[in-house]
Amino acid sequence: MKQNMRKFLLAAFIFLSGSTFWAAEPSDFTQGELYFRQDEPQKAVSYLKKSIENGGDPKAYIYLAMCYFQQGKYADALSVCASGMEVPGVNKKVLAFDAGNIAFAMENYAEAEKWYSLAIAADPAYAAPVLNRANTFLQQGKLEDSKGDYQNYLVLEPESPQAETIARIIALIDNQVEEQKKEEAIRVAEEKKLKEEEHRIAAERARREHEEAERRKKLLEDVASSLQGSGMVNMSAGAEGTVDYGYESELE
Repeated sequence: MKQNMRKFLLAAFIFLSGSTFWAAEPSDFTQGELYFRQDEPQKAVSYLKKSIENGGDPKAYIYLAMCYFQQGKYADALSVCASGMEVPGVNKKVLAFDAGNIAFAMENYAEAEKWYSLAIAADPAYAAPVLNRANTFLQQGKLEDSKGDYQNYLVLEPESPQAETIARIIALIDNQVEEQKKEEAIRVAEEKKLKEEEHRIAAERARREHEEAERRKKLLEDVASSLQGSGMVNMSAGAEGTVDYGYESELE
């Protein structure tokens, strides 16, 4: 009876593990995953890299990216995520979501937004990247986009324990947007007044310049007229003198 039970348990283990009894040697991926779960990312890296090189389990990309992240090697982690997105069988929504979290930790919010958007595109019902992208939009000052994602997240996760906090954030965003609209209206009005004043000053300057030009023109005309009149008098006096001399000559 006991022997039969041992055989049954052994058969069950082989079936559940998806391996055969004689394949006791763990794969590179299995060993890497084990070290990762034991919080030993340094040891996990080499096994996971071998698994990737040998075309092993596609999940190795996800684990390897997280190992690099745990070691503070953010650029390496993002590089692994980018490579993994090209590999068939990889859970792209999870990999893109992890990449978004890595970029967010780097405070590269534009990059994080890109990755979260890829995760959402892979699965629009995946709520986690929707919430995190909302936070990313908020960090970039994209209030309307942020509000849209927060609202979408509450639709996807109506029972979220963060629902009340998110509702308060949405209210704050509404207030901020309203304030920005008022400030923008004031700015536009002030800019309009400034332009109107600039036009008035320019028009006044043009009027004065025109008046000054007219004054100078009139002055020149008056001077020219005065000089012309003086020349005509001199010419007449000379002519009279000539006649006088001629007349005296004839008398002599």
